[in-house]
Amino acid sequence: MTFNLLFNLLYLTFSVTFLIKSIQFYPYRFAFREPWRTARETLYYREGWIVEIGDNALRTGLGEAAPLDGFGMESLVETEFVLKESGRSLINTEIRNLNDIENALIKYDRSPAAKHGLELALLHLLSQAQGLSVSQILANSISGEIRDFVPINAVIGAISPERAAMKAKEYIDRGYPCLKIKVGTEDFEADLQRVWAVRSQGRNEIQIRVDANQGWSVAAAIANLERLAFLNLEYVEQPVLASDLGGMAEVRRSQSIPIAADESVNNLAQLQRVIEAQAADIIILKPMALGGIITAKHAATLAFQAGLDVVITTTIDGAIARQAAFDLAAALPIQRACGLATGDLLIES
Repeated sequence: MTFNLLFNLLYLTFSVTFLIKSIQFYPYRFAFREPWRTARETLYYREGWIVEIGDNALRTGLGEAAPLDGFGMESLVETEFVLKESGRSLINTEIRNLNDIENALIKYDRSPAAKHGLELALLHLLSQAQGLSVSQILANSISGEIRDFVPINAVIGAISPERAAMKAKEYIDRGYPCLKIKVGTEDFEADLQRVWAVRSQGRNEIQIRVDANQGWSVAAAIANLERLAFLNLEYVEQPVLASDLGGMAEVRRSQSIPIAADESVNNLAQLQRVIEAQAADIIILKPMALGGIITAKHAATLAFQAGLDVVITTTIDGAIARQAAFDLAAALPIQRACGLATGDLLIES
């Protein structure tokens, strides 16, 4: 082995390996621009933690840990506890690749938001050490290719038909190819009018998907979707309870609109159960709920192997987590619009 080759190998090994030297985290609380109403609750703030990890080369990686009720995540208090614990147990851990990150964080599988924040900060450090983007690091473990364009959808909440129409026109004028509308409230007639108002603005050139947030019974879902079918919907998210996979499968078989599983998929085991139950056509992956974009990448691979489509979205996170979701979407062969335009829902992020 020549001296130059040996030097290059040693330099490469040193440059892509780092040691965790510090872990700090800071709370944030972002107000929604308007109260965010879903079929389950009304939200006024998005709260979480910014995670900052330093390494032995004086580099800094940033992550975000923001649990959200209803997606199988831990509480804010539990997130804080795990982040404090990580500051003791992860110091001096050596990181060389994605496998090292996964192995270091496997103990936090039951705290997905905290794990997401730690993982993302470590991915940012690995990106700096390797001189590659986060997207490229993820893609290198799949096809090696990253996309330079990711279509995204805008979101319209459970608001009046008149306001929904105004929002739709605004988003269409801004170039969004796809709009997602919240339905599943106690008043289906209002839901129907809201979707109709949006479709009347977008004609058939714009894709429209709806999100029922587990708001319907099986019978109501079938009846409501049959009434919505004439509006040419791309799919409906989570029409019935997340735990009712048999009911979801029945809804899928009984009407023509494709079904997307959202709250039903908070970990890989749940995804496998959705696949086995034939309960969905599309899988919605939220990295924060899954415990990070590495796990979300594994989930996407599993879904693709089962012949299902995938959509990457956020849990209305801050800018750091939204960028991570975009990095993941760019590394995957996804054709559908992804739910990454959630920043406008917050006054600041």
